[in-house]
Amino acid sequence: MSIPAMIVFHFDSALELMTDGMEHELFDKDEMCALIEGCAQQSEYATHEYMWRAFKRTLSQDVGGNVIGFSPELRGPDVH
Repeated sequence: MSIPAMIVFHFDSALELMTDGMEHELFDKDEMCALIEGCAQQSEYATHEYMWRAFKRTLSQDVGGNVIGFSPELRGPDVH
């Protein structure tokens, strides 16, 4: 496996773990946000800081099926 392929594989895996964690509420988003922000602030290179913050923006994305934006209680039992 080449170095570029390994980079893509690991970055894709990290995004998948983040998305699954958000979708199944496996971690507190505020804690994850603080952890990632800490990594961004400790970055030695501007590119690393940018990537951490880009990764952090994933936390603000809705990964569920709530396209309209209503809470699960208001959407009814057929949604999940």
